[in-house]
Amino acid sequence: MDFSIFSSFDHAVFAWIQENIWCRFLDVFMPIITILGEGGWFWIVLTVILLCTKKYRKAGVTMGFALLVMLLVNDMTLKNIFARPRPFNFEPFADLYTNFAVSAEGKPELLVGLPSSFSFPSGHTSSSFAAATGLLLNKQWKLGVPMLILAVLIGFSRNYLMVHYPTDVLFGALFGIVYALISYFFIAKYVYPAIEKKIENRKAKKTAK
Repeated sequence: MDFSIFSSFDHAVFAWIQENIWCRFLDVFMPIITILGEGGWFWIVLTVILLCTKKYRKAGVTMGFALLVMLLVNDMTLKNIFARPRPFNFEPFADLYTNFAVSAEGKPELLVGLPSSFSFPSGHTSSSFAAATGLLLNKQWKLGVPMLILAVLIGFSRNYLMVHYPTDVLFGALFGIVYALISYFFIAKYVYPAIEKKIENRKAKKTAK
């Protein structure tokens, strides 16, 4: 895929963020927000918690499967197929990093560590939108809406911190929604009914004893 078609857009968005959004508060806040999407740990913990509750179990199963699909398709397949270099490794974007100090290796010293994986699509964003959308598809609005807002913040943090192109985040969000849809319809139609049936059978056996 020729990502040069997105270069003008990505560069313009980065420049706009630097000119209009950068501030000392967000310099502290955004690294904290982005940590919540690191390796999907926050969403994994939330999934485990939901699996332990009857009310949210189906949503938890949906989220867990969506995150698994995300790992296999997004992080292990798409990133390696597209092999898009990070913006700080792409010469046409070098002018956007002049505000940062430079390390001994010649790399900009950003507010977070420099990721070593390929850039497209954003794993932080994909996992966040996959999990949040999984909640919303199960009509868990009170939890799903705040988690969707968090997903948006995590995605934006990747642009604010200059470790992902804006198009990485946009496509990451789209792919995350698709992963959740795949998970929801598969879980709702096949997996969860079987789980519920096993649970009911176990309860029936205990009651019979």
